[in-house]
Amino acid sequence: MCISVHNLAIKINWGWIVIKKIIMLIAVGLIAFSAAASDWTPLITNLDTHPEVLWGICPMYIEGGVSYDGFEFIEDRETRIQLIVGGGYGQRKLWQNPTTGESTASEWVQPLTYDVGYVNWAVRFIQGFWDSPWDPGSDLLQIMFAYEGRYEYNTDSLAVGQLKSNYGNPSMVESLDQFFHAGDSSVYPDLQGNRQFLATNLHLGLTLDLMTDTIIKNDGIRINLDFNWSPYALNSALDGKADFYSITFNALGAKTLYSITDENWDWFSIQVLDRIFINWTSGSMIPVYAQNKGSLGRQVRGFADFSMNREFAVVNNFEFRFTGPMLGTKLLYPRLSLFVDVGYGMGRYYNTDWNPSGDFVASTGASISITLIDAIDLGVSAIYLIEGENYAKGPGSFVTEFFFFLDL
Repeated sequence: MCISVHNLAIKINWGWIVIKKIIMLIAVGLIAFSAAASDWTPLITNLDTHPEVLWGICPMYIEGGVSYDGFEFIEDRETRIQLIVGGGYGQRKLWQNPTTGESTASEWVQPLTYDVGYVNWAVRFIQGFWDSPWDPGSDLLQIMFAYEGRYEYNTDSLAVGQLKSNYGNPSMVESLDQFFHAGDSSVYPDLQGNRQFLATNLHLGLTLDLMTDTIIKNDGIRINLDFNWSPYALNSALDGKADFYSITFNALGAKTLYSITDENWDWFSIQVLDRIFINWTSGSMIPVYAQNKGSLGRQVRGFADFSMNREFAVVNNFEFRFTGPMLGTKLLYPRLSLFVDVGYGMGRYYNTDWNPSGDFVASTGASISITLIDAIDLGVSAIYLIEGENYAKGPGSFVTEFFFFLDL
């Protein structure tokens, strides 16, 4: 059974309406602020797709805004205020049983697949300290304070009633009412009642930048430490609820082993990079949007998003990069990457008391991509799973993934 054309058109149209309004809002804001003063800088901060719309290649979510740096609290150091807004229509696939909270990775059990229309906004204050000896003119340390809000309307998947691959086998995509048996689940607190969710998050971020960073060369260390707090009092206005906090540590070390470059042309470089990711996310009501950031399935390549969602995760991503030559401009390069990822998760699964033995996963593989302005990567990866299973694809050890990253 397939979704009706009428319902499909309504859902896609809802997503396009949101996207067009967000694009218009961002465009008008950027034009107005750019015309008003050179102290305003336009931003495009995120893009995302929906796998059921135009084969997942058309952006169905856009986020952007403006950054103002017209004053300084500390002489010669960067002070910025950023206003961000985004919106669109996406899909989520989750792997916890709505009653027990246990993992549903099995050929006999259907995961929760659903769509979400959402709008998010943020106000950020960023202050820099000290001049970086690795990149003169840049800040050695930056501190960010942010208020972040979002509204979500969760609904049945565009693929409801269709057969989709689950654990390597075809299975029927259920509606939300079918999955939850027309009730609520404490495992998914933001999907309760009418499945609308209004969220507020308070964010503190610190960045220590000891790195020289270009597309063709990376040398040094960069460390990020992020604290997020979403108290119940600020996340209970609608039927969907949240009450959680998270602490995330990211450290990236890099060294350029070999390069051939000159003033006019970048030919080739070899870089080695190593990233350490540590996350602790806990609370009585952790919403879906906050779960993927700390999951092993998200951080270790070759595994399914939103899988192995546990309170504590530690991951190491090791990579050799072969970059170049530039494709007519120093903004566009081909890249080959060889990598090994290792991750371990422990603690309770989100929103449950289920605490089985720890999850250990590992993968290795290669990717080919095109890199634009050191911010956009589009490519394909061939991955061998050394340890662990991809919940969507089943017990096989070989996974192929297409990827699109925006990292501004």
